[in-house]
Amino acid sequence: MAIIQRTQKKQVLETMEAFPATYINGPRQAGKTTLARDLLAKEFSGQYITFDDLLERNAAMQNPNGFVEGLGEKAILDEVQMVPDVFLALKKHIDEHRFAYKTEKKNNPNGSFLLTGSASLWSIPKLADAMVGRMGTVTLYPLSATEISGNDFNFIDYLFDKKFSDLKKSNIFLTDMITKASYPELLDLSDTAHNTWFQNYIKKITLDDPQQIYHIEKADRMPLLLQALAVRVCNLVNDADLSRDTGLTSVTARSYRNLLQATFIAMEMRPWYRNVGKRLVKAGKIHFYDTNLLCHVLGHSLETMKRQNPKLFGHAIQNFVATELLKQANNSRQRYDLTFYRTRDGGEVDFVIERHDGKYVAIEVKHAENITAKDLKGIKEFSELAGDDLITSIVLCNAPRVLEYEKNIFLVPFNTMW
Repeated sequence: MAIIQRTQKKQVLETMEAFPATYINGPRQAGKTTLARDLLAKEFSGQYITFDDLLERNAAMQNPNGFVEGLGEKAILDEVQMVPDVFLALKKHIDEHRFAYKTEKKNNPNGSFLLTGSASLWSIPKLADAMVGRMGTVTLYPLSATEISGNDFNFIDYLFDKKFSDLKKSNIFLTDMITKASYPELLDLSDTAHNTWFQNYIKKITLDDPQQIYHIEKADRMPLLLQALAVRVCNLVNDADLSRDTGLTSVTARSYRNLLQATFIAMEMRPWYRNVGKRLVKAGKIHFYDTNLLCHVLGHSLETMKRQNPKLFGHAIQNFVATELLKQANNSRQRYDLTFYRTRDGGEVDFVIERHDGKYVAIEVKHAENITAKDLKGIKEFSELAGDDLITSIVLCNAPRVLEYEKNIFLVPFNTMW
């Protein structure tokens, strides 16, 4: 399989220039190792070590300082979350080389270490505490739709600039793109092999990693929790309900759910909030970082959902849009925050994107063939609250082309996103 050029590669190189260590985090099998090896072959001279190798892992755990000193000036450390004690040794090494650079004019330590891991910083306190100011972080998600299409187009940037005339429909249909915009290894596998791959993947992320890395007591409940979250996708989080369905206490259910978020499996999107009179919900909403994983956990293909369970199919489409917006926000030079709007009396907008300057774009997702005034109720309600801060609103749908349905409300085909 040809290597698909990852949008984050440039960001990784820029981060390496600015910090002694760069941490590429993201889900297992998102392509972190492939990206690191690609850099090793072209832009980075150093040795490659993976802590999936038991001998390397044990050596680092037994003598972290000696292990780091033996790495030389540059090294890639893969799946580094498996050996958290190595971070204090990295801190010591980096500080010594920084001091030598400043006082003895030795080599600049920036770009010395490229680390990869399948967990976010906040889930590894030793990493976060030790590497403050010494490490930059880049998040790599599964393949995005734009990476599959082979371009660097950013849909969110276009929305904020209101460049609707520049949005062109792709010749890749929605369900085909959902299948492709996933874990890179799946691109070359048959449907039967997909099932086997996901079975092994779920075992790794819900049983092996929780036991071996995080040492949780009831790892056998994690697959059940994953299923419980899947059936609630695009709905509000309720830990009491999760507790009843999984046999965990609500506190443990929340803790394990946070672990699935920290390892980029299932995420909780927070609600939009502004200090207004509306009674807004406070609970977050569940999404999966990968829609193909979601479908596998639910036990349905996209085509089966489309024929037999249109509501569930709609949730899968909405989940896909959530992941693509997340990837595009992550890949933009602008800073965007992704939330949703919902009131306790039923007003709702699927996604609210906030730019760093406090401006918004509202997005509703509708897979129905026709759009009615009822479908715009939530957008209009949100528009009144946001006022002049709302740049535009769109409905992602099956429209034949971009259409201005009402003033500043546009119908936008799904396949203009890529």
